[in-house]
Amino acid sequence: MGNSNIKFRFTIGWRMGIGFGIFTLAVGALFVQTRSLLGESRVIGEKIDMELVPSIEALEDLDRSLGEARGSIKHWITVQSRSDDAQKRSLKTYISKTIPENIAALKEMSPAWGGEAKAQLDSLNNDIESLFLVYNDIMRMLPDFSSYDNPIAMMDAEYYALEGSDLPLYDNSIRTRLNFLSSAQTSSLRAATSQMERLGDKLSFFAGSVSLAVIVLGIIVGLALTRSILVPVRHLKQALLFMGRGQQPDNKVPITPDEIGDMAVAVNRLADGLQKTRKFSEAVGSGDFNAPYEPLSDDDSLGHALLSMRDDLAATEIELEQKVEDRTAEMSKQKKRAEDLYSDLRDSINYALRIQESILPTEKEVSEVFDNSAVFYRPRDIVSGDFYFFRSVGRVRLVAAVDCTGHGVPGAFMSLVGYNALSHVTKVFTEPSKILDRLNSAALEVLSSETSPDNLQDGMDLVMLAVDMEKMELLYSGANNPLYVVREGELHEMKADKFAIASFKPDSKSYTQQVYPLEQGDTIFASTDGFVDQFGGPLGKKYMRRRFRELLVRLAEMPITKHKDELAKEFDGWKAKEEQVDDVLVISIRI
Repeated sequence: MGNSNIKFRFTIGWRMGIGFGIFTLAVGALFVQTRSLLGESRVIGEKIDMELVPSIEALEDLDRSLGEARGSIKHWITVQSRSDDAQKRSLKTYISKTIPENIAALKEMSPAWGGEAKAQLDSLNNDIESLFLVYNDIMRMLPDFSSYDNPIAMMDAEYYALEGSDLPLYDNSIRTRLNFLSSAQTSSLRAATSQMERLGDKLSFFAGSVSLAVIVLGIIVGLALTRSILVPVRHLKQALLFMGRGQQPDNKVPITPDEIGDMAVAVNRLADGLQKTRKFSEAVGSGDFNAPYEPLSDDDSLGHALLSMRDDLAATEIELEQKVEDRTAEMSKQKKRAEDLYSDLRDSINYALRIQESILPTEKEVSEVFDNSAVFYRPRDIVSGDFYFFRSVGRVRLVAAVDCTGHGVPGAFMSLVGYNALSHVTKVFTEPSKILDRLNSAALEVLSSETSPDNLQDGMDLVMLAVDMEKMELLYSGANNPLYVVREGELHEMKADKFAIASFKPDSKSYTQQVYPLEQGDTIFASTDGFVDQFGGPLGKKYMRRRFRELLVRLAEMPITKHKDELAKEFDGWKAKEEQVDDVLVISIRI
């Protein structure tokens, strides 16, 4: 006999089952349609990822490389630098490797392009090869630092950069072809992207319809379940979220006569325990190590750990207070010692300054040698590695501008060695070449008693000149530093030998001597390299010799009494906020 008294009940489980069944059907339909549309999008996406985007990126890489090469060739033309200059090495890398690799990458992608784009790529390659020929010609004309002193080479190199010359013409052609190729690939990318957007809109419409049906079903099921389950669970969740953020819940969790009610009791007990723990921690943190606290139970490991922490903090505070007192006393002693050492160091440097000032000619002594002269002298530190030398020997007047290795105290000691040697040598010799040869020998005797000249790091660069006022004749020898004579607005430069004092064995080399006939009104300039090596200006670059030579021509038109102030004004204006990099010395003599 059948069980006729059992009635079917539409329980929460049945409701959830029907709802999930409808949801599953809707999701299945959405999955089929989505898979079809995604298949079409995948084909378009592969075209974008494998053809269009790499082509655009390769064109951007080529454009970037050409821009870097363009900046490097401008640097090559306009900045006098050595062959191992970083931008010069970078330009050679772009020509020999980077840009050819960019072109090769574009050629690999070009089979997927249109006919006009392929033709433009071939023309672009030809233009780049022609541009590289111009680059190589410029690099050939200016191969090293000294080639920039050749005005013809500089004029030829700068001609390439003039408007209408090869560099601007090839750059404009290359830029036009790159713009065409980029526009073509960008247009293809927009078309593919638009097609993907249409597929996305279609998928969004279908998904929106399915989502709306699912939302309606969810509302129905949610309303049925909320009253029996979700409301108590929401209270529990809110309380747990508060405690998870370290906050005390605003209200107690309502207790219901079921399993959720048991959970509410446990959560309320946890909230009360955390409140007590927080108050205890605040008391200990404020320094109240006698604050009372009772663990929730014998198994409350957190509560027992807090009690142990309170006792440890009390002991640590006492220990730290003693350490702070000890450290404060020790720092006071170290500060006093540092102040004493600094005072001794300043006294030593000031004494070294007085010693160095004693060897430099006074203004009166300078005027006794040349009454129409000026000296601009600017040490980088208190004491200097540069010094100047004036002496009259019969009818011959000797002048030297000397740059010793280093600056500051080491340079000052070297200047004492150099001045002493120069004073002794000029008592016997008056010809600059012989003075420098003997000065080299004398400096080596002092500096290299146990070190060979090949390994010696100390030395001197200098300008040495002798003026015979009866013959109106100038004799010059130089170690690395040139001499300048300005006559009627035209500058004449006398090159120096490219080896320093104390850099070679005696008799293995000798300094050359140049003779220059003088005329009334000639202006002679002797200097060290501190002025031309100073960084500054709007771009933070070196002053350089070209700008220095132009300055000397301007100075030659002024009275000699204004030279010192004009040099100081020009130097300070160029340096601005930059640090002074070296000692500076410039000597002016008006014949």
